[in-house]
Amino acid sequence: MSFVNLEAGSRTYIAALKVNPNFTGITADATRADRKVFAHDAMLSAEETVKGSLLPALKQMKADGLVNNWDFAAGTGALILNVNESRAGAAYQALQGLNELGRIVRNREVRLDTIVQGEVPAPAAGDKTVEWNVAKTGVEQVWTNGVTGEGVVVGIVDTGANVGHEALKSHYRGTNADGSFSHEYNFFDAVGGKADAYDDHSHGSHVAGTSVGGTPDHLTGMAPGAKFIATKVFTAGGSGNTATILKGLSWILAPTKADGSGADATKAPDIVSNSWGNSNGAALSYIDAWKAFEAAGIVPIVSAGNSGPRPDTIGSPGSYPQSIAVGASDINDKVASFSSRGPSKIKDADGNFLPKPDITGPGKDIISAGKSGDTYVKMSGTSMSAPAISGIVALLLQKFPNLTTEQVRTVLAQSAVDIDAPGVDINSGPGRVDAPAALAKAQELFGTPA
Repeated sequence: MSFVNLEAGSRTYIAALKVNPNFTGITADATRADRKVFAHDAMLSAEETVKGSLLPALKQMKADGLVNNWDFAAGTGALILNVNESRAGAAYQALQGLNELGRIVRNREVRLDTIVQGEVPAPAAGDKTVEWNVAKTGVEQVWTNGVTGEGVVVGIVDTGANVGHEALKSHYRGTNADGSFSHEYNFFDAVGGKADAYDDHSHGSHVAGTSVGGTPDHLTGMAPGAKFIATKVFTAGGSGNTATILKGLSWILAPTKADGSGADATKAPDIVSNSWGNSNGAALSYIDAWKAFEAAGIVPIVSAGNSGPRPDTIGSPGSYPQSIAVGASDINDKVASFSSRGPSKIKDADGNFLPKPDITGPGKDIISAGKSGDTYVKMSGTSMSAPAISGIVALLLQKFPNLTTEQVRTVLAQSAVDIDAPGVDINSGPGRVDAPAALAKAQELFGTPA
């Protein structure tokens, strides 16, 4: 595993390998760890099959001056290629002629479009503060029954994390009993290649705090008993690209040591929280990674996007059938004007556009952890509602560890509070998430919990 280093004067292409992983051997009674290993191994095996004939062709293209270098985002079915800008057209034509490659696209910038409203004062010491999104979702009722997300891990794909923050430190999987940190297998920096966890933007810390963070006196997160790990794929300015994201997703599927060695799928999270997206809902750059998540039993939660209130604005990868796409609502249970509307631009097997969003959560005026010290920041966006759903899914997986993504989707939909047009609609999907109702629905549908 290496961080993305894009050369000056070069053009970067992302090519999809024509992989055909065999996921059929995963049994229904397999543990989550076994599913992760099986799915990851199946993806690597499929990729190695393609590489057998692809690598000699790439080496010849390099010798011919068409390709400078390349890297694979293992497990995602993606090849990242740097070519000389002056010969980019010829390189593209040559790449299209390789039978091992499918779609080939330019590496595109992906920008965070969250509304950052600035720092807010931390609660006074000893004051019990419950943020409105925590109260609205009803998670405190679930916690009283011992369901806090214990034993579940959420993977954050974002700007990194301020793991020393009071609301995050005890929730980071890399925090040791003595308060020191072990970042290997718990943090990966696809942007700068740093070994120690950090956040120079605040977005990733805010997301982590909304999902699993908080202190006993300041409740910000939905699943304070869960742990999180993080990969940094966006810069201090909130800019990432397809390549950095693919490298981050590769690490999520099988976290590594700081030097990139020792990839271990058993250390992959149970949920991957994605508060980012491409405004083009038809883009498929991450689809093979999402298929691997599905096979591995890793639930992908994705922000719907902030391009509302126009319809047909769900971005990718929230538009994917494997994603649980999340819209945003405010304190009064109104769908936020910025929240992207459905349906997806992707069709199901019957030729119908997929209904999206899959659920809505609190996403306006959300207070959570910031990038430095113990600062707190207010933000608005579906970037804030998605990690709330990630935390609530962590609560579900504590009690029902073998739920598939489709089962989670069903539980959330059938337990949602209807907040917009009656029934499922393009603004809120089935409605706003309700944690106690979701736990009850899971027990009703899937029997006695583990």
